[in-house]
Amino acid sequence: MTRIVRLAKHVLAAAALGLVPAAGSSAGAADLNLPVPTVVVYPGQSVLDRGVISARFTVPGNQLSAYVVEEGMLKDRLARRTLLPNQPILLSDLKSPDAVTAGQVATLIYREEGLLITGKGMPLQSAQAGQSVRVRNVDSGILISGIASEDGSIEVSAQ
Repeated sequence: MTRIVRLAKHVLAAAALGLVPAAGSSAGAADLNLPVPTVVVYPGQSVLDRGVISARFTVPGNQLSAYVVEEGMLKDRLARRTLLPNQPILLSDLKSPDAVTAGQVATLIYREEGLLITGKGMPLQSAQAGQSVRVRNVDSGILISGIASEDGSIEVSAQ
């Protein structure tokens, strides 16, 4: 399930509980327990690994969808910027871990009907799964582009 769908479900659940005003309502704020870091979390660190507690906040109803509203939303996510203790976490403060890392050899995979070719490549930048990445073929030195896969390999295609 995608993050947006999960977030929409949380907002709908909050609305059903009366925590978020209905469209056109003038009430405008929700009083919620939100997960917050217990210590400073630096970019690239896992928020859950560093520790999370729950703290009460009043969030404007029209901004609720911008916040992490439950601890499960932090699973497999890293801090994009420095997060401070006891402060709510915005979804924009988080990112998925990189599938490939710049400077670390990755497997290159070329697939065509009835053909599979693998090799080694050096990514020139880090990338998350599904993102395009430039890679230098270790054997030939040629620069190619591919798509980072969840397993850390890079899918390349004929150009």
